[in-house]
Amino acid sequence: MRNILSFIIYFIAFSGISQNLVQDSVLIKKQLDNGLTYYIYPTDQVAGEAHFQLFVKVGSLQETEQQRGLAHFLEHMAFNGTKHFEANELIEFLESKGSKFGHDLNAHTSFEETIYKLKIPTKEAAVVDSTLTIMSDWVHGLLLDPLEVEKERGVVLSEWLSKQSPKIQSTQVFLDVLLNKSFYSERKVIGDTTSLKHFKLDELRAFYEKWYDPSLIAVAISGDINPEAVEQAIIEKFANIPSKKPELTLGNIADYATDSLIVYSDQWTKKTELNYIQLQDVFKDVNTETAYQNYLNRSVLNKLTSERLAKLSFDDIHYNKGNISVGNFLKSKGALVATIEFEPENAIEGISEFNTHFQQIFQYGFTSLEIEKIKKTMLASFKRSLDRKSISASGMIRQMYQDFFYGNMIISMEDEYQLMKNSFSELDSVQVLKALKANKKKAPFHYLLTTNSDDLSSLPSHQELLSAAKKVKSQKTTPYKSTIEVPEFLLQKPPKNGSVERIVAVPEIDAQEIHLSNGAKVIYKKSSLDRDKILLAGFRKGGFYAMDSTNYVNVQYTAPTVAMSGYGAFSREALSYYLAGNSAKVRFLIDKTRSGIFGSSNVQDIETLFELFYLKATQPRIDSLLFKQLKDMAIAKISSKPESARENFQKELKYIVRGKDYTTVSESKESLEIKLQQEALSGIYNDFFGVADNYVLTIITDKELEDVLPYIKTYIGGIPKGEFDNSYKYQPQPIHKKDVDYIKHNGDSPKAVFSLVFQQDHKLKDIPNLEVQNQLLEAILKLKMNKRLREELGVVYGVSVSISATKHPTPLSRQTIALVCNPSDVDKITTEIKSILKGIGSGKTNITHHLQTVKTNLIKNFHLNKQRNSFWTKSIRDYYFNQYDNWKFVTDYEDMVNKITEKEISKNAKKYFLKTPRIKAVLYPKNY
Repeated sequence: MRNILSFIIYFIAFSGISQNLVQDSVLIKKQLDNGLTYYIYPTDQVAGEAHFQLFVKVGSLQETEQQRGLAHFLEHMAFNGTKHFEANELIEFLESKGSKFGHDLNAHTSFEETIYKLKIPTKEAAVVDSTLTIMSDWVHGLLLDPLEVEKERGVVLSEWLSKQSPKIQSTQVFLDVLLNKSFYSERKVIGDTTSLKHFKLDELRAFYEKWYDPSLIAVAISGDINPEAVEQAIIEKFANIPSKKPELTLGNIADYATDSLIVYSDQWTKKTELNYIQLQDVFKDVNTETAYQNYLNRSVLNKLTSERLAKLSFDDIHYNKGNISVGNFLKSKGALVATIEFEPENAIEGISEFNTHFQQIFQYGFTSLEIEKIKKTMLASFKRSLDRKSISASGMIRQMYQDFFYGNMIISMEDEYQLMKNSFSELDSVQVLKALKANKKKAPFHYLLTTNSDDLSSLPSHQELLSAAKKVKSQKTTPYKSTIEVPEFLLQKPPKNGSVERIVAVPEIDAQEIHLSNGAKVIYKKSSLDRDKILLAGFRKGGFYAMDSTNYVNVQYTAPTVAMSGYGAFSREALSYYLAGNSAKVRFLIDKTRSGIFGSSNVQDIETLFELFYLKATQPRIDSLLFKQLKDMAIAKISSKPESARENFQKELKYIVRGKDYTTVSESKESLEIKLQQEALSGIYNDFFGVADNYVLTIITDKELEDVLPYIKTYIGGIPKGEFDNSYKYQPQPIHKKDVDYIKHNGDSPKAVFSLVFQQDHKLKDIPNLEVQNQLLEAILKLKMNKRLREELGVVYGVSVSISATKHPTPLSRQTIALVCNPSDVDKITTEIKSILKGIGSGKTNITHHLQTVKTNLIKNFHLNKQRNSFWTKSIRDYYFNQYDNWKFVTDYEDMVNKITEKEISKNAKKYFLKTPRIKAVLYPKNY
């Protein structure tokens, strides 16, 4: 199923005999004699790229007691030596062809599955062939070299350590409730330190040889490929792999026998949350029209419930927000999970109100207006996807996953659209209510309440909480009522037309620069990348940093408050009903250095798009009641609980790096109450959006300029001229000129948190070229550090490296190296990092191979990104925002990348890391 087939669904049971669905004729789905399944679906939505995945129906559930953690460990070993690629050759080969490890090359393991993921360039047939060789090796060619296994122990132990934190405890409690004391709870995916340190190689081999069997595996491929050639290669590389056809069984998780309440508290939990959990049957085998109709209906119910609860959360209620979802959390089990947050002193009232809203849905269903809106929106959205006549490779891979693991058939978009229309023609409030009542389960719930230890005394007794929660199944209520008035037109009167002063060609990017009489500037670019679609994006320099300390808080709440309040004659809800089924959407936002807009629509909705832009720019509403609710919620979210050691460490490090001022210090409840004022928001919004001064807007469409120009003159040119002082008022504090050590020994977990930060405030020249140099150096450092620290020494799971530069509000370059590790390894890691930085900065370390690999990846991504209109909106924004001298970062990118030398990379490394004072921050465990 495409687009509407979601992991989260509603209700499970359906019955009856109906016509079987017909598989999409473009899809190649076959099975070899050894049981291996393969899927091939060609789509050239992104030319020169394809997704390759290997699905394995095996995870930690298949482990014996002696093999705990080995399903996940084996996933690691798949990248550490195969029949055709020894040690790290596999990663190096793919990266040399343009696939980046972690981004384009990755894998994951869970209780019931292991999945390997590759995204590769497909212009060279040899790369496609080699990729299939790698996948074949994963099935029947892992070397499992003893030395590589021993090195990987350290890596996996570092991964285990990196995930240890106080927060994981509450997550584990939630998972334990879902697993309900089943066998799954004995098979944590990562295993434990004892098993990881001491498992024998024979056990790893035994697991691999038994379970990596072709009968349990699928090859899934979608993208810009030659399907005939790919199929032939699959047959050649996989058909002769022998199969023992091992018997695979899923675990069993029994439904809850009785209602019960579990209360979990610790000193790190910030909010009080109640989860209602009911175990249910898994949903699968969507392969008939009846099954599809039930699936579709449940998707509608999912959206209806989400919208209802989102609206209710802004009413004056005693719980902060609510959510209900039902889905498959394992191949063998589904669950209904409802979640609410509330203040401890409002526990009984909050639970009671949520129970009322829960029962309003299950007893009385939804109004006709709610249902029609969702149907119209879903159908129009799917029709737009159908009109594009191409599905993304990643989207198709997700459907292959659903087919292989759940039996949900892949049908054509045309067939699915017709099924949707037929189903929606019969779906009304009566049918929705019938489905709700027919599928309402009476099974027991387990209720999980998590809270801060200090709030336990403010909560009702255990029995009172359980009694209140259990009423979710019997609470009496009345039907939900909502009165929504939807105006007939977006604008009560059209704006007064502006005029075009001049149009200047921008030949470098085949665009036109349109200067309007009100001071706005529009860059129009014709593009055929998205047929019959129009993008409208824009910015104005300024943002939060254009506000003084008095209004710095107000500006952060301005755009969200208006978005929730509505525009012109429309409330937010009324506007959503007006736009149901229409493709036009426009979002206004403000960030630190600029304000911006992003909008899009199909060409048939172009007038709505421009009307919506004008409406949102010039007619903001500030609803007083809603503002008060937003303010109260914002204040309530400010925790009065003591910060954890990790939170305090990160806060103090932020002050060291950025300084302690009104932009970095969090507001207290008292200060937010004083500073956040409704009367300031309208003026701020109008300054940022309601006047045309310094607006730079980009329009990208496949329509001619003369077709779009009338809308530009009316709706962009019609914005009042006005003026706005968008100069930056905020001036960052000076950077440190000497080394700084920030070391703490009070961490809440057994790991050490390690960071190195370097900063420079020199004037920046030729930013596009500098950005490329920074990207190259950043990638090389990641490769070098991960190779040394992860692959060779096994002391980290991964190293994060970030190198950035900006002119706004003042010139600043910053480099950050961050990782977590065993506390005893901090000194060793510090020494190794220094050695790597010194080697590259001095030019003594040979980076030729790494530099070429990274260049290949950058160039590949550049050509792929150019196939997306979002590339052009970003490039145009960057050019005008940063006031570049030329367009070479677009027109001559490949040449610009290739001209960068090892000497330049070393020079930057020396400037950044050897000549700049460093900030070293380490959070050690408590009492270490």
